[in-house]
Amino acid sequence: MKKLLLALGILILLGLGSILLLEHWLVNSLSEKINTDEDRAYDILYESIDAHIFRGNIELQGISVQPVKDGMATTITGTMKTLRLGGINIFGLIFGDIAEVSELRLEDPKFILIRNDSISKQPKDLSQAFQALFGDLVSRGVIHNFTLNNGSGDFYNLSDSARKFGNFEQLYISASNLETDSARANYAIPFKLESIKTSLKNFQIILSDEQTFTMGSMSYDSKLDAFDFDNMQLKYKESNLVTARQSNVQNDYIEIDLKKLKIERINARSSIYGNWSIVAGLITIDSLNLHDVRNKNKPRPISEPVKPMFEGMVEMISFPLEVDTIRVLNSKITYSQISEGKHEPGSLIFEQLSALVTHVVSIDSLQSGEMKIHGKAMLNGFAPMRMDVTVPYTSDSTKENFHLTASVAPFKLPSLNGILGDLVSVNINSGTMEKLEITMNATRFSSTNFMKFHYQDLKLELRDEEQKKKKIKSTLANILTSSSNLPEDRNYRTATYKTERNIYRGTFNLIWESLREGMLEIAPSELMQMLMKEQDPSDKGKRR
Repeated sequence: MKKLLLALGILILLGLGSILLLEHWLVNSLSEKINTDEDRAYDILYESIDAHIFRGNIELQGISVQPVKDGMATTITGTMKTLRLGGINIFGLIFGDIAEVSELRLEDPKFILIRNDSISKQPKDLSQAFQALFGDLVSRGVIHNFTLNNGSGDFYNLSDSARKFGNFEQLYISASNLETDSARANYAIPFKLESIKTSLKNFQIILSDEQTFTMGSMSYDSKLDAFDFDNMQLKYKESNLVTARQSNVQNDYIEIDLKKLKIERINARSSIYGNWSIVAGLITIDSLNLHDVRNKNKPRPISEPVKPMFEGMVEMISFPLEVDTIRVLNSKITYSQISEGKHEPGSLIFEQLSALVTHVVSIDSLQSGEMKIHGKAMLNGFAPMRMDVTVPYTSDSTKENFHLTASVAPFKLPSLNGILGDLVSVNINSGTMEKLEITMNATRFSSTNFMKFHYQDLKLELRDEEQKKKKIKSTLANILTSSSNLPEDRNYRTATYKTERNIYRGTFNLIWESLREGMLEIAPSELMQMLMKEQDPSDKGKRR
């Protein structure tokens, strides 16, 4: 019996000694094992290791991640609190070439991304660089699950010196049931997997010395096929109004504040990491506030591109997009213009904006049929508007066109003074707009239009540049201008007319000019049309 107990004791001591020896061997050999692949892009270095053979766990502390190669367009270095390998196949790790691990877990990693300005300036390189890093880490064995918790990062441009241009916080990734021998490029972890969740907060990119993009949070869940973005802003350092005043040239200076963007029913053909490609059933844009400012006191750029219409705007999207429906809710679009000789802007404000856009496709080869837009808004707080647009997809961009019908609900005509004040030479003293309907067939260079403009009790007065009333001319204007235009009136008028398009201005400028010219055709007499149009510049409308 004593011999048996002695033998058992010796076996136990040998077992414990073997475990200690194995743990010691792992401590000394793990660095070589995890950095053995000749094709790896990064080395994983650590200060200490805590190995638990019985539990199949290894925990590394004081981790740093360093790039192996020089001259990369974008490189990442990193440190982290711990790197944990859980559920290790110990015998496979000891006797095999590839480790099998149930979970690779990174805690509190802090990344520094450095982008070489002379090689690359593309924003997509940021996501591609992180995808390459995570793929490099996971590919060092058979990793079944991957978790990254509480990550953060800073972005730098490297030219003459390093300049910070962005950051993020609270990065979280959880990928389940990975197949590390089967690559797939549309996830943060570029392999086939059962599911993935990812999120981050407080993302910021400095686009220029004047302009910054920020995002409060982002989350993605592959099981829900949904991407959520919250609190996105595109802002100027001071404001777009100040920038427009200080700029040397006339341009559109746009600021955006978007509370929520949600992409749902994401198709497997999508790529949501690196080279973006979105194929989805629904995109919801909720509480968008877009403000565009243009300063007409500044000269237009010497070389200015032709502005696209609806189809061209879709084709300008920088990544493949194919969406069944885009829904816009609770939104507001403001166009502010500082007119010549003025310092303060006048504004067109489309608030309470809602819209449905169907069949949005940005790739020529996939385009067929037509895109449809249905929108409703309140103009400057007094005029409810509706607009329906049909945009046929064409194979020739020079032949792009659209059909539009729009209507405005009744409102008091003096409300227009705040919008038309700087564009015309009259004040509207009284009047009610009963109906305004327009139909447009637009091509790249012009639109043919038909308008109904029903109004009554219209009274006008002329003003000079100092806003002083000219009573004699005002009396003459009201004599020559019909005070009403209703179907029962003897001189009832509609307008069929053509509007030349300023190809250096956007589609909504053409819609506005068509509305303006139609009202001028119907309401004032020939004298009033001359007085109201005299303020157009003599350069074929290029400065409008």
